[in-house]
Amino acid sequence: MTDEIVIEAYEKKDREECIRLLAATFPGTSDEETFKWRFESEGRLYPIILCAKHHGEIVSFNSWIPWEFAYGKKTYLGYQSGESATHAAYRGKGIFKKVVRHADQVAHQRGIDFFFGFPNSLSYHSFIKSGYRPVETYRYALRLPRPFGKRKHAGMGGLARQWHFEDAMLMQDDRITPMVTRLYGKWRYDNNPKGYEVHVYEEDGSHAVFVLLRCIRKGIPEALLLDCQLTNYNDLFVEHAFRHIDTAFSRRVCYIRTFFSGNTDRGRALRKYFPICVKGKYQILIVKNISDSLDSNIIYNTNNWDLMPHCVDWL
Repeated sequence: MTDEIVIEAYEKKDREECIRLLAATFPGTSDEETFKWRFESEGRLYPIILCAKHHGEIVSFNSWIPWEFAYGKKTYLGYQSGESATHAAYRGKGIFKKVVRHADQVAHQRGIDFFFGFPNSLSYHSFIKSGYRPVETYRYALRLPRPFGKRKHAGMGGLARQWHFEDAMLMQDDRITPMVTRLYGKWRYDNNPKGYEVHVYEEDGSHAVFVLLRCIRKGIPEALLLDCQLTNYNDLFVEHAFRHIDTAFSRRVCYIRTFFSGNTDRGRALRKYFPICVKGKYQILIVKNISDSLDSNIIYNTNNWDLMPHCVDWL
């Protein structure tokens, strides 16, 4: 049967079939609205979607969406492996691995620098066998908001479209960091079907921007901190900024959860405020170098990445 499988680039005529396969594989989390956000947003670079077809019917597919990264004052193009699905009757036959490997040809044609992703346990080994390397395991950390906290300094809240994220970015040139721009904020937060909260704290000309998502996890209300952008890492300023977040969430959630790169300036600033490590909950970053624009000693070195949950597109 696998000899009859054909790998083809996605076309508009495949749209409804892909959405149906996603909805059947991940009921309640994947639908037409999320498909439209990921793959059909205006102003975004075109995604990669490859379909495996058997007698013309889509039985498996995988997608990659574009992200711009900065390193050493240069910009690099990475594509994150994201939504994928395989029909139950076709699993365990190596079809998904063929789809993943076929993407290399497309990447070379488009000038993509690298692939990356945060795979689940079902797809992890297919990626590793296709040349991806595990670079880092990001374990989640928790913060218990101070109850009944009071703000000593006035803060202000606002939507992503009312705040220019790049104005609050303090980037390390020697770290591979996702670029956060106005267009990015509009796509990632404003146009996303999920209801994110963007909180901005200001003090003496310094700013902190927090992006959080409230949800119920195993019956417990939590907030996921997707991103935290700061104009400086002054300890007193960061402390006041987190007091502002505590005030906003202490009566609404039991804890705030996130992950970050602990060997970066931002990670060292955040570690103090997320002291509880969750050993059993983590995300594994995998990477495949395509263009060699970044040397392997750089791109596969965990010390050279500065990531938070916002670059996991399904969070």
